[in-house]
Formats: sequence, structure tokens, C-alpha cells
Amino acid sequence: MNHKIEKIASCVCGCHLIKFEKWTADEGAWLQIYENSFYSKQHSKVRAYLKRLWSAIRGKEYLLMEISMSDEDTIGLRNALVGATTPPEVQE
Repeated sequence: MNHKIEKIASCVCGCHLIKFEKWTADEGAWLQIYENSFYSKQHSKVRAYLKRLWSAIRGKEYLLMEISMSDEDTIGLRNALVGATTPPEVQE
């Protein structure tokens, strides 16, 4: 039986969300990060690019975004990840 495990966790500010998906019959899973298009247009793309480039030149990491989740979303995402990585014989 092939069913989908899915959990969407939203940022408390409403700007971003994480979507976790896994089909039980497939190998691998998907973790997708979405950004509200309004917020993506509020900053200069050239400035953001130059900041990332400067960080790369210096050998530093660059934080693209941070998602602050509620406790409920955190627990739901954890449960989805555990459910997706638990072998089928253990789930029964």
C-alpha cells in the first residue's frame, strides 16, 4: 500500500513554511521551503546576492532564512519524520 506522509509547518510570522513529503513505496523524502512572494520582493536581490557571494569568498556559511515554528508544528514535523523513517514491520 502506497500512501503519502505529509506535514506542513509554518513560520509563526507567516513569511515561510516547510513542507515534508514522503511516499511510503518510494525511497527518499522531500523537504521543501516556501517563501511568501510579498516578503521576497521587499529586499534588493543584488544586495542579497553580494552578501552570499562575500560569505562564500570568505569561506563562511550564509543563512538564507530561518523558520520559527510553534511547538505544535515542531512535534508534528518530528512525528512525520519518525513515521517516514520507521521500517514498515515496526509500524504495524
